[in-house]
Amino acid sequence: MDNLFTPQSLTIKQIFGNADSFYKIPRYQRPYKWEDEQIDKLWDDIYEAYQNGDKNYFLGSIIVANSNDKSSTYWDVVDGQQRLTTLIILFRVVIVLFPHINEQVIDENPAAVDKGVLDNSIFYNQRNERIKLVTHPQHHSDFNDLIIKGDIQKWKRPYKYQIHSDESPKYKFINTATSFKEKLESISVEEVGKLINFLFNSVYIIRINCSTREFAIRMFQVLNDRGLDLTSADLIKSFLMEKLESRHKNDPEILNQKEDLFISDWQALEQIIKDLDVDINEMLVIYEYHLLEQNPKKSLYDELEKQFRDKDPNDVINDFKKFTELYKNKIHNEVDNSIYGFWYLRWNIYWKSILLSALHGEYADYEKLKTHLLRFYYLYWISGKTMSKIKQTSFNMIKWVKENRPISEIITELSKKIDEDKIIKDVLENINSSNVYDTPWIKPLLLMIEYNQTDSNLPFIPLNKDLHIEHILPHKYSEYPEWTDIVPKETASTWINRPGNLTLLCGAKNIEASNNPFKDKIKVYQGKGLYDDKDTKITAFNITQKIVNAYNENTYNKQWNEKSIIDRWNWFCDETEKLILINLNDIKIKS
Repeated sequence: MDNLFTPQSLTIKQIFGNADSFYKIPRYQRPYKWEDEQIDKLWDDIYEAYQNGDKNYFLGSIIVANSNDKSSTYWDVVDGQQRLTTLIILFRVVIVLFPHINEQVIDENPAAVDKGVLDNSIFYNQRNERIKLVTHPQHHSDFNDLIIKGDIQKWKRPYKYQIHSDESPKYKFINTATSFKEKLESISVEEVGKLINFLFNSVYIIRINCSTREFAIRMFQVLNDRGLDLTSADLIKSFLMEKLESRHKNDPEILNQKEDLFISDWQALEQIIKDLDVDINEMLVIYEYHLLEQNPKKSLYDELEKQFRDKDPNDVINDFKKFTELYKNKIHNEVDNSIYGFWYLRWNIYWKSILLSALHGEYADYEKLKTHLLRFYYLYWISGKTMSKIKQTSFNMIKWVKENRPISEIITELSKKIDEDKIIKDVLENINSSNVYDTPWIKPLLLMIEYNQTDSNLPFIPLNKDLHIEHILPHKYSEYPEWTDIVPKETASTWINRPGNLTLLCGAKNIEASNNPFKDKIKVYQGKGLYDDKDTKITAFNITQKIVNAYNENTYNKQWNEKSIIDRWNWFCDETEKLILINLNDIKIKS
């Protein structure tokens, strides 16, 4: 084990001053990311330790590996690039602001850090760069132009939108430099000298030198499991890049082509995911389920490493990118009433994996699959079952669609599972219960009924604080003679929280309707449709307009009475039958 890695406790002066202190940020790494929060924390940690008079202060660890290029004198930085880059920027700012730092005390204190020491920490013998940012050719050019050669004195803080942009780290370089400039100018020259002496001589970093990048990545993963700010996507990217180098190490020209293609695909992937509801790690989990067709037994990294072990890294990233593009175009951005119902479900990762497996494999009966998959999940949700009841069947469905099994067979298997778990009985009981209002599924079910009121694909309606379930017969009906004269107490208590008495309203209208008499509620229910772009403030759902239409047509003598509630209930059952393909005749009420 000793020859695999060597931990060294080194001062900052040694980290940036020893003969072997040269660092390369490899191409598979993310570019420089630090913003104000991380910069402030690093500064505060160092400055606090200095003010407290700490004899030694530990600044954390970095992981480096021998470069695959045997002629290179640079360590590949697997973990720690943000701190190393930030410290180099700090050194450069000190040189620009205080070119004569510690000159007055150098004779008395040989350990004092002067410009020469700082220069040597950036360039060894004024020739070899201590750090190279190989994440992208432009990044290293920007770093040299802005930090190493730039006129830091004239810089101003970038705008926040520039700092937050992930397109290029150049604004983050400038922000870090200007942040340190402000901090250093707030203290005296003498204090800066003492602080820099403390930083170089009393602040330590443990550098873990690994013999191979493969082992460094494994170390990286172990530390990640213990809480460092690393991601599975970083690990997987590193692993795939390592495989590329192993495969083509004897042909540098092919290796460069393959790496260029990989990095290009990875960057395109990051751009695709940027505007989605998932991040790259969540997308990898969905992809993992697609590949495994079963519940993962190990960590995401371990499972995907096993899956990718014998595959070409370029094929892997290309396939994952296509998988993600399908998610963006056919699920996330899809304007489709039949897709919307899935977004309200609790078990998102499962339905996404199933539908994407079907899309990825161009499953022939995709539309029917959507219908029966939606039915399956809503039946189990309404019946009150937990994820454990649907998990194995979900993995089975991924397998079935990848095997291109006929939709008739899949429907049969789902029906068998529903029958075995006696789901229909529970669904009937729960839909027909006296308090559906408080269930988590009633609002999504009403929304799906809303979508079904038109043949057109409507905009997606999110579940948010502005969307409410309205009691047509209000909770406080007993305080209003307009209600008690029409709806007997026994009828009211039976129906008040059941679907026959519920509809949808936006937030403002819900408050306005409240406990008013029915004729006043109708005024609130009226208005331009929810989907009228000309006046989105006045909104009404189609299922709510149905009540208005019945009022205007004098169907129930302009009343919300027992007959209107029962008819609404039966209508709700009819609509629910269409959505989740269930027979609700046993709970309907015959006129």
